[in-house]
Amino acid sequence: MPAPVLEVRGVTREVQLPTGQMLRILRGVNLEVLPGERVAVLGRSGAGKTTLLNLLGLIDQPTSGEVLFRGQDASGLSATKLARLRGKSVGFVFQQFNLLDNRTAIENVMMPLFYGAAWQFWRRRELALAALDKVGLAHRADQLPRQLSGGEQQRVAIARAMVREPAVLLADEPTGALDVGTGHDIMATLSQLGDSTGAALITITHDLAVAALAERILVLQHGVLHERTIEQAERMLVEQVREQHEVASA
Repeated sequence: MPAPVLEVRGVTREVQLPTGQMLRILRGVNLEVLPGERVAVLGRSGAGKTTLLNLLGLIDQPTSGEVLFRGQDASGLSATKLARLRGKSVGFVFQQFNLLDNRTAIENVMMPLFYGAAWQFWRRRELALAALDKVGLAHRADQLPRQLSGGEQQRVAIARAMVREPAVLLADEPTGALDVGTGHDIMATLSQLGDSTGAALITITHDLAVAALAERILVLQHGVLHERTIEQAERMLVEQVREQHEVASA
C-alpha cells in the first residue's frame, strides 16, 4: 500500500468569540488520504467543513494536532515554504469558480504558473492550453468568463487547479452553483483528471449524490470525522438537521 499523501492526526481547531469564549469547531479529526483516492466529506452548514478544508489545504494551522503532507509536518514549515508547498501540491476548486472577469480562460489558467518553477513560467501558455484541452475547452481559450456557461467556467477553474499537477485536489461544493446534469459532468471530469495524474480528490459537500461518487464517505459531526456508508451518512445528516432545529427553537 502506498504511503498517505495527506495525514491529519488528532487535529483540533478553536476560535475566540467576541465574548471571549472559545468555540471548538474541530475536536480531534483523524484522516489518511492515499494518492489517487476519492474522498467525500459531508456535513450540514456550520459543521466545520470549511475550517477542515482550510487545514487540509495548508491555508490555516490547527490549534493542536498535526497535518502531514507526504510525511512532513506542515506546522514546522515557515510561511514561505508553506506557501510554496501549497502552490505546488494542492489545487482548489470552489463553488463560485473565482475566475478573474477581465481575463480570458487561458489567462485565468496561467495564473498559478506565474508563481511556479522557471520552466513553468516560460511555458505557461503551452501548459495552460494543455490543461484546458484536458477539460475539453481548448477551443474556448480566448473567451472571457462572461462568455462561458456555468459548467464551462467550472471547467476553467478545474484546469487552473490542475495546471501544476497537484498531489491533492480540494473541491469545495464544486457543483453547488450548477444544475444536476452539469454537476455530474463536473464530478466526472474531476475524477478522470485524478485518474490521469494520480491526484487525491477530497470533495467537501452537503450533496449526497455527489458524495456517492466517492470511494470513501466521511461525515463531519460534532467536530469529528466518521466513515460511513451513503445510507448511514444520509441518516446522520438528517440527525444533524434535527439537532440544528432543536437548538434554534430552544
